[in-house]
Amino acid sequence: MLSQIIFTSTSAPHVTLEDKVKVAAHSVFMCKQMGITGRVLVVPEMAINVIEGPVDIVRAYVEAIRHDSLIDLVIEHNSQPIKEHEFEDYSVWMTYKPDEAIEGVYRLTPENFEDALPKNLPLKTHLYIEANIDVAGAIA
Repeated sequence: MLSQIIFTSTSAPHVTLEDKVKVAAHSVFMCKQMGITGRVLVVPEMAINVIEGPVDIVRAYVEAIRHDSLIDLVIEHNSQPIKEHEFEDYSVWMTYKPDEAIEGVYRLTPENFEDALPKNLPLKTHLYIEANIDVAGAIA
């Protein structure tokens, strides 16, 4: 059985932007290995995480993030069973990503915000993401 979990996370105060980029690269690698798909949209203050995969794996992944010393707070907003993956892959989109290429880690801008989200994403999920992330404000 597949599950989708939507949660927000904030970094601990001591975490630098460089640390966040390293975590993003590691996250992409680990999720690929575990068969997790989804998106993480990161602005300096927080990240919106939408992950999906086998129930036990995504639940364990969220718990690992919750107990990570680099993370200050995790708030789970929604968890639901899904019949099939809504995301083809797992990637992280960051408003402050450096210019060097990192597989699965992309720069998030107001112009490519819609590209970060799959076209088949349910309206409820899409609206939740739009309501909680201000890409233009994070870049300005």
